[in-house]
Amino acid sequence: MAAALAVMASVHLARLLRGSRPFCPDDTGHWRLGHRDGNDRVVRVIIVGGGIGGLSAAIAFRKAAHEVVVLERAPRIERAGAGITIFANGMHALGRLGVASAVASRAAPVRRSAVLTCGGRELASVPAALLAGTVAIHRAKLQAVLAEEAGELRLGQEVIEVQQDDREIVARTAGATEERGDLLVGADGLHSVVRRVICDARPRRAGYTAWRGVAAVAVAPGRLTESWGVGERFGLVDIGQGWTYWFATKNAPEHEHDVSGWQKAEITARFGAWHEPIAEVLDATEEAAILRNDVSYLEPLPSWSGGRVVLLGDAAHATTPGLGQGAALAIEDAVVLADCLAGGLGLGTALHVYESVRRPRAKAVLRRSRQVDRAAQLASPFACRVRDALVAHVPAAVQRRQLQPIVSHRV
Repeated sequence: MAAALAVMASVHLARLLRGSRPFCPDDTGHWRLGHRDGNDRVVRVIIVGGGIGGLSAAIAFRKAAHEVVVLERAPRIERAGAGITIFANGMHALGRLGVASAVASRAAPVRRSAVLTCGGRELASVPAALLAGTVAIHRAKLQAVLAEEAGELRLGQEVIEVQQDDREIVARTAGATEERGDLLVGADGLHSVVRRVICDARPRRAGYTAWRGVAAVAVAPGRLTESWGVGERFGLVDIGQGWTYWFATKNAPEHEHDVSGWQKAEITARFGAWHEPIAEVLDATEEAAILRNDVSYLEPLPSWSGGRVVLLGDAAHATTPGLGQGAALAIEDAVVLADCLAGGLGLGTALHVYESVRRPRAKAVLRRSRQVDRAAQLASPFACRVRDALVAHVPAAVQRRQLQPIVSHRV
């Protein structure tokens, strides 16, 4: 109990001090307010990874007046991609970054969320109160909003080595360049290079693969549905302006590849006879725009930080997409990490507080998401019939009790 109270007090202190003068490490390596050698100096933060988590962290640190650089290995920010749903907890975190309104203006509000059978019969719907503030958006649009506020973003910078000592941390790139700073944030995703500095953790497969795409076909405004079959799922999400984001899954062995030019044919063969408007959406999707990834996750790591290195987002706690919380967790991480570092604590203590606050939530989301995935990907027709019958009779009160702690969370 005492440890929990100490963590809460530290975070409260960080929030009270947010917005005050910059913090910088003194000669002992601790972070303090004020001057060093008579000169104001802000902490220099290196962020590895220019995805949603990395850009969110850059915004959070810039708002606290730190000097920030983001190193992204991709040579350019791609306009391709698929959709993403951001529930109220994620939108609140974006509000803390000052970009929620900009995101909402490019997104579609989610008004109805339900689980259906492959024939279109509704099994269960999410209580409307739990959808308040939820939006769906094309991932590229969200990333563009974040990039506008993130500051210095260097593309084509693949970090291959990280070294640190008591005074600084150095990130070396494949192009033989070096970036020096006081803190390095690993926001480089599921297959994180930075994570190797802290532990040797390998992603684990969830047992299924997923296709994703967008189509210039309008579905019902505010629609977010997921239809369940036997070892298969198909989702339809309205992302606004006449566009629909869709995803499809199937149980599959690791590294199974689609035949080039035949992805759409396989997906259509599997799902084209399901309820409307799945066939229409697939027909309107360009073959080249379909993405496929095996779904993987991380078991809880022994630690998220080591010295001057800290992880956030998928690099720290990659979850499966069963609850649609991956991006929101990364944005929450960014806000909490910046809060903890704004509290005048020693660097090690601040990173410990950050992990203590975030680890239980990330672990709970992973556990619940895996439960959803296992149920949705059942491969036995009999088990699926039992599952559908049980889901159809889950009281709304039970749904609220399970989902409210996730979507009503505030950082």
